[in-house]
Amino acid sequence: MKAAQYCVVAFPKLDSETQIQDIREQFPSWYYRVRPYVPVVLPFTPATLDEIQNVSEHVGRVRRNLHPLAISFTRCVERGESLFFEIDEGREELIQLHRAMVGAEPLSLLTDTPVYEPQVWLGRVTDARQRPWALGEANHLGRSLGVVDAITLLRIEPDEEHKLVATFPFGIGRVDFYDRFTT
Repeated sequence: MKAAQYCVVAFPKLDSETQIQDIREQFPSWYYRVRPYVPVVLPFTPATLDEIQNVSEHVGRVRRNLHPLAISFTRCVERGESLFFEIDEGREELIQLHRAMVGAEPLSLLTDTPVYEPQVWLGRVTDARQRPWALGEANHLGRSLGVVDAITLLRIEPDEEHKLVATFPFGIGRVDFYDRFTT
């Protein structure tokens, strides 16, 4: 049986969120569980509950020194079945956020670790015939603006269900816990 995975994401507040949702709903094969997000820490499988608790505490500490950041994007790209917006403005700030979450040294020593590329994940279009049309519709949105002011710990269940675990606002603020740590 596959274990649950966890990841850290940012749900930007987007000026085009309604238009993006309208596009998603046009395509029956569009697969998404949550609203558009920026992956900050890629999915990982904790060995123990203590490990995920340590991750949560680390995220809570790091977020206290963060400030809201603005992002913008215009171009949607296809990678496999998934569609992503490439971030134009705010890219370097998101790279710094990623480094603050994972640390600059440990991952850089692993040769098979992919280079972090901040993007807004829209979802997967599983029907290959509909994907070019969905990509075109997303590219017709034009320039979109957003604000990232919190990070969220997500649990990805074996059936790919995404569950919010906790949201950590930048700076000082109340952490919202949605779910217990279970694997």
